[in-house]
Amino acid sequence: MKPNSEDMNGSVEDIGVELTEKIYAATTTPILGPQTNSTEPNEDDWEDYIPEPPDGGWGWVVMVASFVNNFVLDGIAYCFGVFLLEYVKFFNSSIASASLANSLLCGVYLLVGPIVGALVNKFGCRPVGIAGSIIGACAFLLSTVSKSVVVFQLTYGVIGGFGFGMMYLPAVVGVGYYFEKKRGIATGIAVCGTGIGVFCMAPFGKFLLHNVDWKGAHIALAGLLLQGCISSALMRPLTPKRRRRQPKGDAEKTNGHAAVPSSDDQKALLENGAAPTQPNAENSRRNRTMSSTSYIAGSRLVVVDSGTPADNIHASAFLHTPANASGAVSPHVSVQNLSRPLYRKDIFYSGSVLNVSHVKSKMSLKSYVASIATLPSAHEQSSRLSCLNSLPKPMADILAEMLDLTVLRNKGMMVLCAANVVGMIGYYVPFIFSSSRAVSLGVSEGNAALLLSLMGICNTVGRVLSGVLSTIPGVSALLINNICVTLCGISVLLIPFCNSFALMVVANSAFGLFASTLISLAPIIMCELVGLEKLTNGFGLLCLVRGVTAIAGPPIVGMLYDITGDYSATFYAGGACLIACGALHFLLHLKYFKGKTD
Repeated sequence: MKPNSEDMNGSVEDIGVELTEKIYAATTTPILGPQTNSTEPNEDDWEDYIPEPPDGGWGWVVMVASFVNNFVLDGIAYCFGVFLLEYVKFFNSSIASASLANSLLCGVYLLVGPIVGALVNKFGCRPVGIAGSIIGACAFLLSTVSKSVVVFQLTYGVIGGFGFGMMYLPAVVGVGYYFEKKRGIATGIAVCGTGIGVFCMAPFGKFLLHNVDWKGAHIALAGLLLQGCISSALMRPLTPKRRRRQPKGDAEKTNGHAAVPSSDDQKALLENGAAPTQPNAENSRRNRTMSSTSYIAGSRLVVVDSGTPADNIHASAFLHTPANASGAVSPHVSVQNLSRPLYRKDIFYSGSVLNVSHVKSKMSLKSYVASIATLPSAHEQSSRLSCLNSLPKPMADILAEMLDLTVLRNKGMMVLCAANVVGMIGYYVPFIFSSSRAVSLGVSEGNAALLLSLMGICNTVGRVLSGVLSTIPGVSALLINNICVTLCGISVLLIPFCNSFALMVVANSAFGLFASTLISLAPIIMCELVGLEKLTNGFGLLCLVRGVTAIAGPPIVGMLYDITGDYSATFYAGGACLIACGALHFLLHLKYFKGKTD
């Protein structure tokens, strides 16, 4: 009797499938820790290896630690104006040369964002923050032995900026890592450390100058920076807790194949780029075709339809790594990578995740946390710069993502970067020159330092108010930012006309209030422009843009004073730049700039 061709094809196909399974069973080892023969990791097991933010508990301690770091960092950076004339006299330098030191400090600590992000992803917030505190303190100590303004710029600006950057980014990431639903509140309190730090550090700096010289003040500030070791040590990493395992009976039913998510979970996974598994071993054998694509889930082979989009590894019901272009299956995903903070796409989102469409529409918080934990695919790894491949994978992944220029194909992101280029030129002008201008007009040094304090406390109020307003349904964070940045520029333009201390208080307080949105609402606006998937990428590029401008801006504006001998020109230039920044932000309301990436 002639054998049926369909039976033969089925037999050959079954033999091929069994052979493939045996090869993978023999050549792979479990990566999820010890496992028994009676249980296999199921969808709950995969989610259990992703740390779930506690939204409280030790997270409040991390929030306080972040507050302290922001207090010290920005308090020291923004009270530079109190020391400016002392540096000019000691080094016999121009205003532009002396202000370059603080420009380097602020600029470098933004520029090193991608590098520090890579370090945080590899080693965690705690060691990076502690190292940054030590580097920053050493930089301030070394600056006291500087014999020239160039050496001072190197020690105070470059080395100090690197240390500040290593303290700043862990403070941002730590809060985002511990909070989801309450992240807006926690972030709002943490960033208030900036304004309160300026409020306290300006009079403290003046107090130090009255009792010791600027070198003694730097020694005191170095000691204060070392307190960052304590606050950073409190940022302990989250550890995943496995809550339950699949019963033996259920494991036997799956016959060694991936557990099947519920219909609701499958729908959510499909909409987020994950791929469905076949329901059981028999169906998987019947439905496998040459068009199927192989994926590795743990130590198992899972076969899914090749038509399903899967550009990233989604740690949801199960992890999958797409095969690369050559057809080879990507290597296993380490369980440790699931706990790395910067693999979470929303880590730089400063608002509550309840405002994110995924959570609003279809996902529970647990499923959302799993869906935004992604790892680069094999194709993405092979297409990046070869020099990054010599670095540890967690560092190379983040550097490649934060420095990816393809996000600039998004017209809105391009406009946002351009707005920040001009905006950051004027942003630091009042912080650097307001105190010196007030002293030149006969205001006492104590009252001149008070101007910086008022800018700091008003900045804190502005951050809180803008954060609250942006959470109101129907209120656009972009519109709030645009109005405030424009009013911020107008207030800077008015400062040259304020010759009495009372008017100076009004103008500088208005600047501090309205300038807050340029920093605090940027992640929310960026998320609206490029989406949550590209938020880390956008944050890294925005840090670079702001860093370059922060370095170049104040010295350029300071040259106007050296040329004219009048501080008015510096404020005119700064105010004009901020108004231009607001105008560029208004362009983002146009439909043309709301399109997808080209």
